[in-house]
Amino acid sequence: MNTMQNDVPESGYKKTERLVYFARMCSKARLMARGLLPEDYHPYIGTGFDGRCCRFLGIRYEDFIKEVARGLTDDELLDWCYANGRRPNDEEVFIWNLFMEKRGWRDDDSEMLQRDKESLGLGDREEIQTLFDFYDFDEGRRK
Repeated sequence: MNTMQNDVPESGYKKTERLVYFARMCSKARLMARGLLPEDYHPYIGTGFDGRCCRFLGIRYEDFIKEVARGLTDDELLDWCYANGRRPNDEEVFIWNLFMEKRGWRDDDSEMLQRDKESLGLGDREEIQTLFDFYDFDEGRRK
């Protein structure tokens, strides 16, 4: 990927209210709608972490996209998700955040993360331990 900073989504670490990743899903959807999301991201729109986030909130991605098109802010979109899906309790949010922040570290995504790192010549970069770390490095938020 390694794209220009203004054409990349928010960091997965950025929280909306209490949730990690939601801001990234929102920004990806907005960039896609404006035709600015780099091609490398297109196969994952509405699937992968986006799909996981939608299932966690009990909404359909197709419905979420319609709300994004209305111009809602991240906070307004999250409120819409709570009203039309489910509002996770504090323990569920705690587990969600830990799960998402650690993806790629000693789990079934570890091999994929290592392959992605190696494809960019970063195979020996031990500080890139999770997918969120990789996104931040690849998208120019970390050096």
